[in-house]
Amino acid sequence: MRAEALAARWTTPDGQRRREQLIASGLRGPWREVLAGFPGTEALGDNLGDLRGIDLTQEELPGADLVRARLDGAQLEDCGLQDARLELATLSGASLRQARLERANLTACVALETCWDDASMEGAVLTASNLTRSSFRRARLRDARFDRATLQLADLRNADLRDTSLFLCDLEDALLTCARWAPERVYPHPNRNFVREARRAGYPSFVEPILMLGGFPGLLNLTNRRALLHIEAGVEASSNLDAELEALLKASDWRLHLVATAAVVLGGASARILTALWERLDHSRMTHPQLTVALLLRDADFEIRARERMRSPIPTRLETVTPHLSDVRACLEWGLQLRAGATSLPTPVPRGPVAYAQRWLLGLREQVDPSIQAQWSYTPPASD
Repeated sequence: MRAEALAARWTTPDGQRRREQLIASGLRGPWREVLAGFPGTEALGDNLGDLRGIDLTQEELPGADLVRARLDGAQLEDCGLQDARLELATLSGASLRQARLERANLTACVALETCWDDASMEGAVLTASNLTRSSFRRARLRDARFDRATLQLADLRNADLRDTSLFLCDLEDALLTCARWAPERVYPHPNRNFVREARRAGYPSFVEPILMLGGFPGLLNLTNRRALLHIEAGVEASSNLDAELEALLKASDWRLHLVATAAVVLGGASARILTALWERLDHSRMTHPQLTVALLLRDADFEIRARERMRSPIPTRLETVTPHLSDVRACLEWGLQLRAGATSLPTPVPRGPVAYAQRWLLGLREQVDPSIQAQWSYTPPASD
């Protein structure tokens, strides 16, 4: 049965009745007998623990006996599973966002592309489990055991990994930006001057994201598909985002302006930061295409502010001396054209600031999570 059919069977009168009985049992004792004859269970042979596609959101099931249970595609968000037994269970594609799994035993479970974001898993045991491509963003994993587990391509950004056991754990290509460690992370000697300066200047939450970039071309051109993920981790890690963005924008290094610009696209900006972005745009010689895109997407008053700048003439002598001013105007004209109700992206010249702005915008549309794009004050048209 397909995933949709597995979930739909729980919405039938028979499925609802069985689900209520399962919840009443706390998934302890002979609860598997409740599933005898349930559609889809015959495909699993003697395994009557077929809970694939079930919705147990916000149910309290402490100490549940889910050994070898099939929970693929299940909805277990904000579910209480403290001290539960899930050895050899399968949870691929399930959502356990904000679930409470303190001290749960998930030894040798298979959970591919499973969401554990914001879950509380202190003291949980996931030894020898396959957790490939799973997401543990902001999960509380203190004292958890991942010995010999597979966490390839897993997302552990901003997770609490203090005192977590990772003996022989496979973390190939896993995202660990801004994860918390005990003791705290020690940076290689070549990076220590930068780390000290970042902390002194006031943008400590972006130390790891910047180091993880491995260079700025990937963020400038959005060719590194992880670049925005690293910056997003810095946004989430910051306890005073406005202050850190201001510090980045005040720096003399244009690459730090680019980091702040991406952070605004991903995390939004206060009126104070939007003003700082406009001021940086007025003086930018390198990042004006990206700054224009960020303001286009995040500033509800983009048209008003852009037109104010367009009404200010640039003397010919000054334009010759500082050609970046005309480049800024070209980017603003492009942004105003889009805001005027363009149904498709214009075709820019192959090179130049407008081409760079449009490429960055297209990259953002492709790489930024739809939930973040829904927060933008402007939705750009799709490319032809």
